[in-house]
Parts: sequence; structure tokens; C-alpha cells
Amino acid sequence: MKKALILLTLILSSLYAHECRYSLKIDLDIDKGLLKGHATIQSDHPSMKMLDTKAKITEIKNATLSVDNNIPYLVKEDVNKDVEMTFTYGFKSIKGDAILLEAWYPRIDVMCKHETVISNSEAIIVTEATRTEGTKEGKSFIFDYPLDRLHIIASKNYTVNSTTANNGMKLSTYFYPDDSSLSKRYFDKSEEYFNLYREMFGFLPFKQFSIVETPFPAGYSMPTYTLIGKQIINKDFVLENSLGHEIAHQWFGNYVYTPDVGNWVEGINTFYSDYLYAKKEGRAADYRKEMLVKYNSYVNPENEIALIEFTSKTQESKNAVGYGKATIFFYMLEQKIGKKAFAKGTKKLLEKYPFEVATYRDLMEVYEEVSGEKLLDFFKTWVYSKGALDFKINNLNLSYLKNRYILEFEIVSNLQQGFLPMKICSDKECLSTKIDLRKKNMRIELDIEPSKIIFDENYEVFRKLYAKEISPVISRVLKSDIIAVIDRADEKKFENMKHVYKNFKYADTITFEELKNNNILVLGANNSLLNQISIPFKMEDDAKFEMFKNPLNSEKVLAVFDMKKLSRSIFYQLKHLGKYSSVVFKDGVITKKTIKPSQKGIIYELNSGSLVIKPKAKKFSEISKELVKSRVVFVGEKHTEFSSHLNQLKIIKAMYKNNPKLSIGMEMFQKPFQKYLDAFIAGKIDEKEMVAKTEYFKRWKYDYELYRPIMLFAKENNIPIIALNIDREITKIVVSKGLDALNDKQRSEVPNSIDFSNEKYKEYLMLVYSMHQSKNFKNFDEFYHAQLLWDESMAKNIVDYMQKNPEHSMAVLAGNGHIMHGYGIPSRINRRGISDYTITLNLTSPETGIADYLLYPSAISTKKAKKLGVFLESDENLKVIKLVKKSIASKAEIKVGDTIVSFNGTPIKSIFDLKTELAFIEGSVKLKLIRDLKEISVDIKFDD
Repeated sequence: MKKALILLTLILSSLYAHECRYSLKIDLDIDKGLLKGHATIQSDHPSMKMLDTKAKITEIKNATLSVDNNIPYLVKEDVNKDVEMTFTYGFKSIKGDAILLEAWYPRIDVMCKHETVISNSEAIIVTEATRTEGTKEGKSFIFDYPLDRLHIIASKNYTVNSTTANNGMKLSTYFYPDDSSLSKRYFDKSEEYFNLYREMFGFLPFKQFSIVETPFPAGYSMPTYTLIGKQIINKDFVLENSLGHEIAHQWFGNYVYTPDVGNWVEGINTFYSDYLYAKKEGRAADYRKEMLVKYNSYVNPENEIALIEFTSKTQESKNAVGYGKATIFFYMLEQKIGKKAFAKGTKKLLEKYPFEVATYRDLMEVYEEVSGEKLLDFFKTWVYSKGALDFKINNLNLSYLKNRYILEFEIVSNLQQGFLPMKICSDKECLSTKIDLRKKNMRIELDIEPSKIIFDENYEVFRKLYAKEISPVISRVLKSDIIAVIDRADEKKFENMKHVYKNFKYADTITFEELKNNNILVLGANNSLLNQISIPFKMEDDAKFEMFKNPLNSEKVLAVFDMKKLSRSIFYQLKHLGKYSSVVFKDGVITKKTIKPSQKGIIYELNSGSLVIKPKAKKFSEISKELVKSRVVFVGEKHTEFSSHLNQLKIIKAMYKNNPKLSIGMEMFQKPFQKYLDAFIAGKIDEKEMVAKTEYFKRWKYDYELYRPIMLFAKENNIPIIALNIDREITKIVVSKGLDALNDKQRSEVPNSIDFSNEKYKEYLMLVYSMHQSKNFKNFDEFYHAQLLWDESMAKNIVDYMQKNPEHSMAVLAGNGHIMHGYGIPSRINRRGISDYTITLNLTSPETGIADYLLYPSAISTKKAKKLGVFLESDENLKVIKLVKKSIASKAEIKVGDTIVSFNGTPIKSIFDLKTELAFIEGSVKLKLIRDLKEISVDIKFDD
């Protein structure tokens, strides 16, 4: 019996070793904003670290204050005596409320059981307590378990309501009088949440719970109660979501504690609250995507932290990791070990660490124990390392071998651990599988003909998102690093906004580069910038906030905001609407909120399948009357195919017959030379002079003979030819230096509105760039901006002419790429008010929606352009550097080193002069050359 008693004594001493009790006696004067306190610490620790406090300690008994490496310690004089401290703390009362949350009393780094006695009969007090007692000195609040910090909420204004729930819990509300009617709703929802979690975790952590209203925005959970700000306490989202989140904290954070660094609680709590509620609504994948959008919005290499480094909710970049990444981490852990093992592990965690600190390592050991799996590599990847999965595939190839399709690609990934979900889809069905990220090459045999593959469409892995997957959302611009833009006319209206945003610009001063490289907030529905970059914002109700992708940079966003009268409350609400793309308000109340669609998953389209057309070919004469009904007829071309141009002539003739008030818009000529086209049609200059003065060969490289029949028909019938293209000198400046490099005169020639929004057109132009244009431009952006500048300029010039000549119709001649699918010029005249048009393409592959008519003319030739057969040193230096064998030049014994001086007496100063003369020469030519510093003449005869 004696041995048993000794053993029991040893066990008890072990259980209660280093137990600490912290007693506080407080006198609280809310009117004066003064707290006087006396603390008594009962502990067998010989010394205790003092944590940061703003309290003024006036006396310490039974201990001395010692500083080691700038860290203060309480060193006990006698280990058996309690440490006592007297202190005061001044605070700012908020209309009869005292909210004491941080650093208001002398706190130590030891977990203690707390008893707090407050001698103030005027205020209603809320603090951490598992039970309360009345004493002579005041009301005693006792928390029977170890606690690392204490908070006090005191108010003269509260109305207190209480009820006992069916589960036995005492529920109380401490609301201001005008909100006390909400108590019943909060009781009902609280009971619902506590019952949900009791069912999941098997117990209730406390016998009582209070909801406490505060005068400032708050969502904060402590053991036995939560704080909710007055500004949101009547909002539905608080009852339907936020309240449950704070109640879940009663288990995670207030029952099992988290370390200050390596805070895992926010992740698992969000997993069991916000994410759980989204899952019940069938929105689990959407919620995971929202977490990834926040991460992609806020986190960059400069502010990235690992989960093990997360402490608390401080700034959006850290929250995106500590809440978002952590939530998806627990989702991935559940997927890895299975739902049953995960649920069992969570219960085990709660059983093992009540009122104790558990670390990520403790979590790993618990989940390993219940699942039987080794999780070290998993935790190393997602907890102890920074970043997200960054994934793409290269060298995608589809082949057919031995009656099966073979899909092959290379995996490019920054992680070598885990699997990524993948779907392979044909036009009829999809097959689901997973790819092993450890592999570098994949080869998949298929019985279906795949049309696309989709990776991680349900967002099951924490990863970087592709631009197409990210909707433009409000959270992207709730940061200080954006540029806010106003019109000068709206300056007074948005005067107060200047104090909110550090970077403020006027619409007429912001540069193209600033627009391209930043997130932008445009203030005012009529801001001139919206027209410049073609943003389709339409005002609704009293106030509207709408997000768009930055048209100049898909990695950035552009927001537009306007309201009849500025209101702080609306901006406060925006903080809780970060996942939306558009929010509309009326009288301060939300009337509409939307999320713009975005791509689900990483999608790679495969060039497979066949487009089937059941041909009903007709001759041109059979459809010409129908084709020319529109006011504008776009006639595309393959520049070098004469049959394309002959079809253009046929359509021009049919249009002229239908309406003699016809004009011909031509991509081939640039606007500064319009007067020479007019002079040619009017008979004031001849064809050769027109070609020379429009600088045709300098600005359009194709053989003039291809267009000559059209030009002559126009002249014979007095049909105006309209130069549609912009001055190429302006284009060169824009693509190399940007719009900001233009002078005022050049800027006046640029369309005041450019639409960058068509992503499909951009993808098509990327393909064109990679196949044909990469040698002519430094990068894709240069080519893309040049193409849009051409499109918009031609569209503007068409509309300007048609508005001045309302009775005219127009045949527009341009390359197929400028008009197919309506992406280029057609959509841009439509934006400017002309929608009556027909699209006709020559010699192109059929695609759904590519055109109204596709023309396939028989091959036919015309007179070939005359050529000497020489290579010249440069366009401006006419020294011969090479001869084409058996050419006219070689037959005439022109030699390498000769310099061309004149052509039939006409001085030749450039290769463009030479091409112009060759285009109109008939019969023989006397060519003057300089050879060995001497001038010589050579007679040349061209074959007919």
C-alpha cells in the first residue's frame, strides 16, 4: 500500500510539475481610461520571461527584473514564494467601452491557469472564463486550464441575453441595444455550429460561449467567446460563415494551441469552417481556386514565406499562405491519407493536446500514426519549403501507331513529389488519370482521339495559376501599390481618394509603360482612359466597382469605380468582397455581385479531329447579289496570289453595279499619301507618279501588278481609293518605344481607342508571330501592338470616311489575318458604330465562324513584275553585290561592283525608285552605271 501511495505521488507530481496560476485583481475606470492592477503568479519556475507589455509596473515583490540580451526576466528571490506585481495601464475609452486585447498587463511566457477579479460594478465584463463567482472584491472570472494570454472586454452599453441550448451549453450575447434583437438568430446559428462540430470531433470544449459586439471591425475568437464588429454584425455572411469560423476556433486555437511561429491553426480551422461550408454547397473546387487566386494575387518571391514561418493575420501576402495555402495543405493531406484516417487523426490531435501547444511536427506524427504512412517528404514540400507547384508541359505530340493514338509530352515542374490530376478528352468523352511529377516524359496510349488535355481542373494541388485561370477580382486592387487614374474634370469629386492611394495620375499624363506594368484603378465612369484602351464599363445604380484584365498585360488588372457620392462604408465592404469581379450598390446595399468566368484548369488544345463541310459550291455569279448587300464588304487576300486579287476585283465590280457610290479601302496604302490617290483618280497624276509618290514599293513589298487591275478599274470609274493604313513611321516608334514616344502631331494620327481584350485574337497572332514575324520584331509584344495599331487605324479610317459619306458603300481589301473571325478590323468598326458588314476570305482553311463567305478561285496568273536580277548593298546603296545567274543583268554584262545611277534618264536613288521604273517599263532600257569611277551606259531589253 505504501509503494502504491509513493507511485501515485510521483505521478501527480509529474502531472502538475511547473503548474502556474496567474491571479489578477483589477480596478477598471472606463471614464478615466485607467486600469489599476495587482498580479500574483504562483509557479515553481525559478525565472520567467517577461513578454512585451505597455503596462507600467510600479512594484515587484519576491522577484527581481533582470535583462539578458535585451530580454527581461523575472528572477524569483525564493522559489516557494509567489511573485507579485502592481501595475497601471492607460487606455482610450470608446464611448463607454474598454477593449483590452494586447500588452495591457504584465504577461509571462508560461501557460497559467487564470483567475481575474474585477472590482467595477458599472461595466459589464467579458473575459476568458470557464466559470464565474461573486466575491467581496468584485466578480471573479476563472479559467481552469492553462492559458497563454488574457483579454478583457468591458462596456457600460451592453444588453445581455442568454439561453441554454439543447446541447446543454449556455449561450450569451453582449450586444448594443439597437442590435440586441439579433440575439435569437445568433443563438440558433451558434447551436447549429456547435452541434456540427460536436458530431465531427466527439465533444464540446466548453460549457459556455458568448458573442460580443465591439465598436470597431473585428472577427476574433478567444476561449469561451468571440468578438464581432458592429459594422458587420447584422450581415448575413457573418451568420452564415464568419460565426462558424470563430466557433471552430474553440477547438483549434482555443482548445489545442498553436505556437507563435508555425501557426497551423488558421489553416485547419478554415478547412473545417469556410471550406467545409463551401463543400456543403457544392463549391469545394471553387473555394480552392479562390485560395489560389489570392496566393497568385498577393504573393511574390520577395514576400513569400513557408507555412512553418507563418505567425498571424498581418498582411495579405502572409494570409494567402497562412490561411489559403494551409487550407489546401490540409485538403491535400486528407486526399493523401484518406478521409477516414484524416478524420481519425484530427480527433487524435484534439485528444492528445488539450490546452497544450501542438506543432507541425506533432501533427505529422499524429497523422502518420493513424494512417500508417510516412509523411516527412510531404511535410517538407508543403510546410517547410516556400512556393507552389509551377507546372507546364513541352513538346506535346500526338501520333497514331498500331491502331492507337499515342500522346507524348515532357513534364516541366519545380517539384518532384506528388501527382497532378489530368483529363484527356475527345469530342465525346473524357478519361481521368494522374501524372507522376517525378517523371520527365509521359507516353500515353489511347483508344480515343484526344482533342484536349486538362490538368488539375478541380484545383486539387497547391499551384501557380495560368493567367487564363484567374478572373479579375477586387482583391487584386485592395493594395497600396496600384496606380489610381482620374480625369482632371473629376478631380474635385475624387479629391479624398488622393489620400488613400500614394500613386495618383491624371488620365492625360499616365504613360503607356505605366499602364502596361501596373495594376490600375480608374476613377469615374466617363474617364477618358476607358475609351483609350476600350474598357466596356457601364455604370449601374449608385455605385459600381468592376474589374477587368489589364488589356496591355494579362498578368495585371484594371479596376473601374464610380459612385454618385463617396462613401467610406462601401470601401469597407469591398474588403469582404475580394473574390468578386463586379459589385453594384444602391443606398449602400449590394444589389449585384458577380465573378467573371475564367478557364478551369490548365488546358492544352490538340490539333486533332476533322472539320466536316458538306459542300454546296456555287459560282461567284450566283452569290454576288447576296454578297454585296452589306454597306461594307471585307475581301481578304493572300497577298501573293493573283487569284485573290481577281476575286477582289469581281466583288468591286458587283458592288459598283449595286451602288455606284462605291469606295475602295486598301490596307496597301498609308494615310499620309491619300492626296496622291485622290490626284490619280482625278486624272491629275499618272499611275507611275501615283506609285512613286505613295511610296508603294517602300511601304508595301508586294508586286504592284497584283493590284493594277483594281487600281485601273477605280480610275476608269472614278471610284475613290481610301488609304486605310497608318503611317509606318508611327508604327515603328510605337512598337520600339511605345505610344509615349510619339510627338503631338503623330499622337493625333493614332486612334484614341485601342481594344486589347480579344484573347483568341492574341493567341492567333502568337501563332502568326512564331511562324512568320519573329524575325521582323524584337518580341511578340512589339508585333502584337503593331497589329492592333494597324487594325484600329484601318477601322477608324473606314468609319471616318463612311460617316462623312453616308451614301457610300466600301470594299475593304486587306490580308485574311486582319479580318478572319471578325477579330481584326471588322470588330473594331462594329465598336465604332458600323455593324452592317460581310466578311469574305480567299484561299483559307475553313473554321467555324471564320467568315460569311470563303472563296476558292482557280489558279490564274498575270503579267510578272520585271526584274534585273541583281542584289544591291542596301535599299539606299545601289551598288551591285551579286548577280542572279542567267538574269537580264548578267546577259547585259552588268558586273559586281557596278552602281546604278539612272534608268532611261530618270535618276535612281533607291531600290524603290528602281522597282517603280521596272513596273512601268516597256521595251528597251538604257541603264546608266558607275564602274571603276567611270560612268557607262548599258542597253537592256526585257522579254515580253
